[in-house]
Formats: sequence, structure tokens, C-alpha cells
Amino acid sequence: MKSMTGFGRGTAAGVKGTVTAEIKTVNSRFLEINMRSDHFSAMVEESAKQLIKEQVNRGKMYVSLSFETAEGNQNISVSMDKELLEAYITKLKKIRKMDEIKDRKPSIADLLALPVPFLHVKKDKITDEELIPLVKEAVQNALKELCRMRIEEGNNLVVDLKNRLQLLQEKLKFLESKQEQVVADYEIRLRTRMKKLLDDIHEPIDERRFLEEVAIYSEKTDYTEELVRFGSHLTQFEAALDSADPVGRKLDFLLQELNREINTTASKASDIDVIDCVIMIKTELEKIREQVQNIE
Repeated sequence: MKSMTGFGRGTAAGVKGTVTAEIKTVNSRFLEINMRSDHFSAMVEESAKQLIKEQVNRGKMYVSLSFETAEGNQNISVSMDKELLEAYITKLKKIRKMDEIKDRKPSIADLLALPVPFLHVKKDKITDEELIPLVKEAVQNALKELCRMRIEEGNNLVVDLKNRLQLLQEKLKFLESKQEQVVADYEIRLRTRMKKLLDDIHEPIDERRFLEEVAIYSEKTDYTEELVRFGSHLTQFEAALDSADPVGRKLDFLLQELNREINTTASKASDIDVIDCVIMIKTELEKIREQVQNIE
């Protein structure tokens, strides 16, 4: 099982330079990829996204891609438009002869300040065809590191969740043990109250009516079915924790069902010990829910 939070960094070196990929993930209901790069083309970024989608199923991902040119491989060339420069010089010579213009030879700075440059700097950029293999390699290396971290944290979550499930199993056994006792206690209380009332008017207890009342109470407060389903959901939950597949959404669903069953149990309960136990279970389920939000 994997957590949804993690970080991974990977690099890939080529002749023209090195690509660095950094991936950070946090909790999210779906897979969401936020890409930031050094002005890479849409095609290059898409190649990275496709690779991520093949290996990650859920989580909000922040992906950073950068390219650093290799030292000594700047591939910068400077060309000069000789015809344009000569035209500039010719025109400046004519201007110098005008009476209104100060007699000063034009400097290099004057020439460079002219509106249309005669010097052109060209930097040999890396092409998409050269960049995509480097990006894929860097992203793959980052994903390996990311997955290692997510698996490690996922294993820690499994240990914590199984401990909490064990506690819930103990609370379930307590509720099961209290089911018959609750009815028996009610029968004693009801018989005591009825006897006290009827003794005052010297009337015997109508056993048939008495048993009907006990049966009605037993039916209203019987939460056996809820506990059976609750136990089944706990078993499924624990089995899902041992799965290598993404189980976050399944655990979300099981938690909803566990809460539904325990809420119904609470609505039927009248015994103070049962109510206290239900409160503890609901508190534990909320802690589990917070942990499950971080599972892929």
C-alpha cells in the first residue's frame, strides 16, 4: 500500500546538458498534475505527464522540470551583417559633414546603439527530439525515489491502522456481549417498576403483557445486524490494507459504511456503557478517516 505524500528527484545527462525532475505529491481525491518547466514545449511536458499517469493513480502532484546546458557546450555563435554595417558607416560619414552635427567620429557604442543591430547572437538550443528522452529518464528516476518514499510511509500507515482496527474489534466484542445483558437489565427494571405499581392496588403482574413489552423493547434495541455488518466491514478493511493495489477509495467507502452501522447502533442503544463504547468507536473511526485520506 502506498501513501499519497512523497518527494522524488531525478536527473538525466546528455551531450548538450542535464535535465532535472522534481516531483512532490500531496493528498487529493483524484490524480492532478501541475507541471512547471524551463519553457519546455507542450509535447515535452505531455511526455512527462503520460509517464507519471502510468505509475501514479491518485494524488496532487507538483512537477518541476529544468534543463542546464553542459559546460563547454554553450554552442553560441555571433554573425555580422557586413552590408548593414557598411551602410551605417557610409551614412554616418555623410552626417558628420553636415554643419549642424558636431565633428566626431562614431564610436563602437554609437554603432551598437543603432535601431537595427548588425550583430546577431545565435544559441544552439536543444530540440524536442533530443529533450524528450532526457525528460523521460529524469522523471522515471524521480518516480522511483517518490514511490520508495510513498511505499515506506504507506507501510507505516498500515501498522497504525491495524492497531486501530484491533481496538475496534475489541469494542465490537464488548457490544456483542452487552446485547443480551441490556435486554435482561431492562426486564429486571420493568418488572420491578410494575410490581411496585401493582402492589399498591393489589393486582398481579400480567405475565403475557409483561413479556410482550420486553419483546418490543428487545426488538427496538436489537443492534445485532448492525454489529454483524460492522464486523464484516472491519474484515474487508483489514484485507484491503494488505493489497498491493490502490485501495484509498475502497477504504473511504468502507469507512462510510462503518460509520453508518455504528450510528444506527447508537440510535438503538439506551445503555450508558453501550453509548460510551459507541462514542469511543466513532472517535477511533475519525482518526482512521484522517489516515485514510493519505492513502493512494
